[in-house]
Amino acid sequence: MASLAAALSGVFTKTKTLALLQYTTVRFRRKPRWLGTAKSKLFRVPERKKQIEEEIEELKRLNNNYRTQMRAVKSFLRDEVEAYKLVSKAGMVLQTPEQEEAEWQEALRINDEWNQQTAAKRDERLAQERAARKEYILERLVLKEQRDLEKIEQIEAKVRIEKEQSKTFITRENIDKAIELALVQPTSYNFALDRDGNLHRSSDSTKETN
Repeated sequence: MASLAAALSGVFTKTKTLALLQYTTVRFRRKPRWLGTAKSKLFRVPERKKQIEEEIEELKRLNNNYRTQMRAVKSFLRDEVEAYKLVSKAGMVLQTPEQEEAEWQEALRINDEWNQQTAAKRDERLAQERAARKEYILERLVLKEQRDLEKIEQIEAKVRIEKEQSKTFITRENIDKAIELALVQPTSYNFALDRDGNLHRSSDSTKETN
Protein backbone atom coordinates (compact mmCIF):
# COMPACT_ATOMS: atom_id res chain seq x y z
CA MET A 1 0.00 0.00 0.00
CA ALA A 2 2.85 2.36 0.81
CA SER A 3 4.43 1.70 -2.56
CA LEU A 4 1.12 2.29 -4.27
CA ALA A 5 0.63 5.59 -2.43
CA ALA A 6 4.16 6.65 -3.35
CA ALA A 7 3.55 5.80 -6.99
CA LEU A 8 0.29 7.70 -7.04
CA SER A 9 1.95 10.68 -5.34
CA GLY A 10 4.67 10.69 -8.00
CA VAL A 11 2.09 10.56 -10.78
CA PHE A 12 0.13 13.47 -9.27
CA THR A 13 3.32 15.50 -8.85
CA LYS A 14 4.32 14.96 -12.48
CA THR A 15 0.79 15.79 -13.68
CA LYS A 16 0.76 19.00 -11.64
CA THR A 17 4.19 19.97 -12.95
CA LEU A 18 3.12 19.37 -16.56
CA ALA A 19 -0.07 21.37 -15.99
CA LEU A 20 1.95 24.28 -14.62
CA LEU A 21 4.35 24.12 -17.56
CA GLN A 22 1.47 24.43 -19.99
CA TYR A 23 0.66 27.95 -18.72
CA THR A 24 2.92 30.92 -19.44
CA THR A 25 2.79 34.00 -17.26
CA VAL A 26 2.76 37.27 -19.21
CA ARG A 27 4.29 40.22 -17.39
CA PHE A 28 4.26 43.88 -18.42
CA ARG A 29 7.70 45.28 -19.06
CA ARG A 30 6.57 48.57 -17.61
CA LYS A 31 3.64 49.60 -15.51
CA PRO A 32 0.46 50.48 -17.47
CA ARG A 33 -0.44 54.16 -17.70
CA TRP A 34 -3.84 53.73 -16.09
CA LEU A 35 -2.32 52.70 -12.72
CA GLY A 36 -0.88 56.17 -12.07
CA THR A 37 2.24 57.15 -10.15
CA ALA A 38 3.50 54.83 -7.45
CA LYS A 39 3.13 56.05 -3.85
CA SER A 40 6.86 55.76 -3.27
CA LYS A 41 7.55 58.11 -6.22
CA LEU A 42 4.61 60.46 -5.78
CA PHE A 43 6.47 63.39 -4.16
CA ARG A 44 9.90 62.70 -5.65
CA VAL A 45 11.46 65.70 -7.44
CA PRO A 46 13.91 64.66 -10.16
CA GLU A 47 17.34 66.17 -9.88
CA ARG A 48 18.11 68.71 -12.58
CA LYS A 49 21.25 67.91 -14.48
CA LYS A 50 23.89 70.59 -14.47
CA GLN A 51 25.39 71.76 -17.76
CA ILE A 52 29.06 72.34 -18.30
CA GLU A 53 30.12 75.97 -18.17
CA GLU A 54 31.80 75.84 -21.58
CA GLU A 55 28.64 74.39 -23.13
CA ILE A 56 26.52 77.19 -21.66
CA GLU A 57 28.86 79.83 -23.06
CA GLU A 58 28.88 78.20 -26.51
CA LEU A 59 25.07 78.09 -26.60
CA LYS A 60 24.88 81.76 -25.63
CA ARG A 61 27.33 82.68 -28.40
CA LEU A 62 25.41 80.76 -31.04
CA ASN A 63 22.11 82.27 -29.90
CA ASN A 64 23.54 85.81 -30.01
CA ASN A 65 24.92 85.23 -33.52
CA TYR A 66 21.58 83.88 -34.72
CA ARG A 67 19.65 86.84 -33.29
CA THR A 68 22.13 89.33 -34.81
CA GLN A 69 21.87 87.75 -38.24
CA MET A 70 18.06 87.66 -38.09
CA ARG A 71 17.92 91.34 -37.11
CA ALA A 72 20.19 92.17 -40.06
CA VAL A 73 18.00 90.21 -42.50
CA LYS A 74 14.82 91.86 -41.18
CA SER A 75 16.37 95.30 -41.42
CA PHE A 76 17.52 94.64 -45.00
CA LEU A 77 14.07 93.45 -46.08
CA ARG A 78 12.43 96.41 -44.36
CA ASP A 79 14.72 98.83 -46.24
CA GLU A 80 14.00 97.07 -49.54
CA VAL A 81 10.25 97.35 -49.02
CA GLU A 82 10.50 101.03 -48.09
CA ALA A 83 12.63 101.76 -51.16
CA TYR A 84 10.14 99.95 -53.43
CA LYS A 85 7.30 101.97 -51.92
CA LEU A 86 9.19 105.23 -52.52
CA VAL A 87 9.89 104.33 -56.16
CA SER A 88 6.24 103.36 -56.74
CA LYS A 89 4.97 106.57 -55.14
CA ALA A 90 7.45 108.66 -57.16
CA GLY A 91 6.35 107.02 -60.40
CA MET A 92 2.71 107.61 -59.56
CA VAL A 93 3.37 111.24 -58.69
CA LEU A 94 5.45 111.91 -61.80
CA GLN A 95 2.84 110.48 -64.17
CA THR A 96 0.49 113.02 -65.76
CA PRO A 97 -3.12 112.31 -66.75
CA GLU A 98 -2.04 112.19 -70.41
CA GLN A 99 0.59 109.56 -69.60
CA GLU A 100 -1.90 107.51 -67.64
CA GLU A 101 -4.36 107.68 -70.56
CA ALA A 102 -1.64 106.69 -73.01
CA GLU A 103 -0.62 103.78 -70.79
CA TRP A 104 -4.25 102.69 -70.52
CA GLN A 105 -4.71 102.84 -74.30
CA GLU A 106 -1.53 100.81 -74.80
CA ALA A 107 -2.82 98.17 -72.38
CA LEU A 108 -6.13 98.07 -74.27
CA ARG A 109 -4.28 97.68 -77.58
CA ILE A 110 -2.20 94.79 -76.25
CA ASN A 111 -5.34 93.18 -74.87
CA ASP A 112 -7.08 93.51 -78.25
CA GLU A 113 -4.09 91.92 -80.00
CA TRP A 114 -4.18 89.01 -77.59
CA ASN A 115 -7.92 88.62 -78.14
CA GLN A 116 -7.46 88.64 -81.92
CA GLN A 117 -4.69 86.03 -81.75
CA THR A 118 -6.79 83.85 -79.48
CA ALA A 119 -9.84 84.23 -81.77
CA ALA A 120 -7.75 83.31 -84.85
CA LYS A 121 -6.42 80.18 -83.12
CA ARG A 122 -9.93 79.27 -81.98
CA ASP A 123 -11.37 79.72 -85.48
CA GLU A 124 -8.61 77.57 -86.96
CA ARG A 125 -9.19 74.86 -84.39
CA LEU A 126 -12.95 74.92 -84.95
CA ALA A 127 -12.47 74.73 -88.74
CA GLN A 128 -10.24 71.67 -88.33
CA GLU A 129 -12.78 70.08 -86.01
CA ARG A 130 -15.62 70.77 -88.49
CA ALA A 131 -13.60 69.29 -91.36
CA ALA A 132 -12.76 66.19 -89.32
CA ARG A 133 -16.40 65.86 -88.28
CA LYS A 134 -17.59 66.21 -91.86
CA GLU A 135 -15.15 63.56 -93.06
CA TYR A 136 -16.24 61.23 -90.26
CA ILE A 137 -19.92 61.70 -91.17
CA LEU A 138 -19.22 61.04 -94.86
CA GLU A 139 -17.38 57.84 -94.01
CA ARG A 140 -20.27 56.72 -91.85
CA LEU A 141 -22.75 57.51 -94.63
CA VAL A 142 -20.72 55.52 -97.17
CA LEU A 143 -20.55 52.56 -94.80
CA LYS A 144 -24.30 52.79 -94.18
CA GLU A 145 -25.01 52.82 -97.92
CA GLN A 146 -22.84 49.75 -98.36
CA ARG A 147 -24.64 47.95 -95.54
CA ASP A 148 -28.02 48.91 -97.03
CA LEU A 149 -26.98 47.61 -100.45
CA GLU A 150 -25.79 44.34 -98.91
CA LYS A 151 -29.10 43.97 -97.04
CA ILE A 152 -31.06 44.68 -100.24
CA GLU A 153 -29.04 42.07 -102.14
CA GLN A 154 -29.61 39.51 -99.38
CA ILE A 155 -33.35 40.26 -99.38
CA GLU A 156 -33.56 40.00 -103.18
CA ALA A 157 -31.70 36.68 -103.07
CA LYS A 158 -34.16 35.36 -100.49
CA VAL A 159 -37.08 36.60 -102.63
CA ARG A 160 -35.70 34.83 -105.70
CA ILE A 161 -35.33 31.60 -103.72
CA GLU A 162 -38.87 31.90 -102.43
CA LYS A 163 -40.16 32.53 -105.95
CA GLU A 164 -38.42 29.41 -107.21
CA GLN A 165 -39.81 27.39 -104.33
CA SER A 166 -43.29 28.83 -104.80
CA LYS A 167 -43.57 26.95 -108.08
CA THR A 168 -43.88 23.73 -106.10
CA PHE A 169 -46.43 25.10 -103.64
CA ILE A 170 -49.91 23.56 -103.53
CA THR A 171 -52.54 26.11 -104.45
CA ARG A 172 -56.28 25.97 -105.01
CA GLU A 173 -55.73 25.44 -108.71
CA ASN A 174 -53.44 22.39 -108.44
CA ILE A 175 -54.68 20.83 -105.19
CA ASP A 176 -56.67 18.14 -106.99
CA LYS A 177 -53.66 17.16 -109.09
CA ALA A 178 -51.47 17.06 -105.97
CA ILE A 179 -53.95 14.79 -104.21
CA GLU A 180 -54.12 12.40 -107.20
CA LEU A 181 -50.29 12.34 -107.40
CA ALA A 182 -50.03 11.60 -103.70
CA LEU A 183 -52.51 8.72 -104.03
CA VAL A 184 -50.73 7.29 -107.08
CA GLN A 185 -47.19 7.73 -105.73
CA PRO A 186 -47.28 7.19 -101.94
CA THR A 187 -44.16 8.28 -100.14
CA SER A 188 -42.70 6.16 -97.35
CA TYR A 189 -40.38 7.77 -94.81
CA ASN A 190 -39.51 4.48 -93.18
CA PHE A 191 -35.87 4.19 -94.26
CA ALA A 192 -32.37 4.31 -92.83
CA LEU A 193 -28.91 5.46 -93.90
CA ASP A 194 -25.63 3.63 -93.47
CA ARG A 195 -22.10 5.10 -93.14
CA ASP A 196 -21.65 5.18 -96.93
CA GLY A 197 -24.82 7.20 -97.44
CA ASN A 198 -26.83 4.28 -98.88
CA LEU A 199 -30.57 4.46 -98.31
CA HIS A 200 -32.32 1.29 -97.02
CA ARG A 201 -36.09 0.95 -97.14
CA SER A 202 -38.11 -1.61 -95.23
CA SER A 203 -40.17 -2.62 -98.29
CA ASP A 204 -37.24 -3.86 -100.38
CA SER A 205 -33.77 -5.27 -99.84
CA THR A 206 -32.04 -3.24 -102.56
CA LYS A 207 -29.65 -0.40 -101.85
CA GLU A 208 -30.04 2.97 -103.38
CA THR A 209 -27.38 5.60 -103.40
CA ASN A 210 -28.51 9.08 -102.28
